[in-house]
Amino acid sequence: MEPVDFASFAVNTGIRGGAEDVAATCIREDVKMVRFSNSKVTVNQAWHSSILNIMVAVRKRVAIGSIEDLSRGSVKKSIEYLLKTAKITPPKRDYVRLPKGPFEYNATQKLPPPPEGSTMIKYVEDAIEGALSKGAERVAGTSLYRKVETGIATSAGASGYDSLSSFEISVRAFSDEESSGHANSCARNEKDFYPAQAGEEAAEIAVKAANPVQGEAGLYDVVLGPNVFANLVNDVVNAASAFNVDAGLSFMVNRLGERIASGSLTIIDDGTLSDGLNSRAFDDEGVPTRRTIIVDRGILKSYLHNSSTAKKYRCSTTGNAGWIVPQPWNIVVEAGKLSEERILQELDDGLYVTNNWYTRFHDYRRGDFSTVCRDGLFRVKGGEIVQSLKGLRISGNLPKILRNIVALSSERRWVKWWEVDVPTLTPHILVRDVPFTRSTK
Repeated sequence: MEPVDFASFAVNTGIRGGAEDVAATCIREDVKMVRFSNSKVTVNQAWHSSILNIMVAVRKRVAIGSIEDLSRGSVKKSIEYLLKTAKITPPKRDYVRLPKGPFEYNATQKLPPPPEGSTMIKYVEDAIEGALSKGAERVAGTSLYRKVETGIATSAGASGYDSLSSFEISVRAFSDEESSGHANSCARNEKDFYPAQAGEEAAEIAVKAANPVQGEAGLYDVVLGPNVFANLVNDVVNAASAFNVDAGLSFMVNRLGERIASGSLTIIDDGTLSDGLNSRAFDDEGVPTRRTIIVDRGILKSYLHNSSTAKKYRCSTTGNAGWIVPQPWNIVVEAGKLSEERILQELDDGLYVTNNWYTRFHDYRRGDFSTVCRDGLFRVKGGEIVQSLKGLRISGNLPKILRNIVALSSERRWVKWWEVDVPTLTPHILVRDVPFTRSTK
């Protein structure tokens, strides 16, 4: 059975059981993964997974579940349980019936054949060779290939199928025990996938990061690399989810139509991009995905909505359902006008942060957070790197950082790795007056 067949079976079973609304998505994923450390391949794996997500509603009472056993008996048993659960659940005050279908979706792209195991190994070897050629002593990381097929069906008449495949590699290069660099490459197709370049870039950062000294706390003008800003923009867009706004987990509460960022910043969510690693023809309610401008030249233009949140805000769904939480698809930051080289030259005295780990919020409502600088942190004077630093974290306020952006680079990169869940196309950015604290005593 195809994914849409499993979803349709679940919907029909739910309706026969007495549900008023049923939606189901079946996601089938094939993954190939190669891990490497100390410049050698250590793990070469492949696996397949299937999951069926089901939402049932009875008199505005909602229950949601997921199963991995897709046998008919298992699906029937799960829906029986969900129906019983829904009937004893309090009514959802803002419940909205599923959007009426059918809908027309963009045609699914024909996927290329998956790479052979030897090809996956070659990607890693290219990354390792690229890093070693630029002075790295050792290299580690992960390379992934994913093929994802999604089928949807709803009791309101939506039915569809979509598929995509993608390539990712994350490379950490080391020049000594304290000096490392990180780079990645990700793409929907092999021709835009550059493992060797990722290895070279990681090594170049690692070599520059040699002999780091303890950085001093204070306010700095800063250039944030794509890895760093992609991580922060993920948090910005999550704050734009109407669910998080309603829950008070956002600095965007009651800010629609107001300036929340520098006029140089525009942020878009787009589920329709042909090169987007998370593009999909439909959301979890069966509504076609779309391009949504969240921040337009600094002005907050839209939250991300499903049907329930859209009714509350008296607007249309943005095609970002989540049955509970509206979710982004692909995040796009519009480019600026300066080259990457020129944007660094704009730093008279400041820091260049190439990567960050462990972003944590102390106050979601205010946007107060901290994140640890890793894999290449540099002091810049007169537009030139003069010293490698260590032991600093950004301890700031996300809305203030957005307001203090003064320039963005014209070149952009797709970023997706374990610190960046939602694929993000972003430039380098220059920010004034970013607070740093020491991350070690």
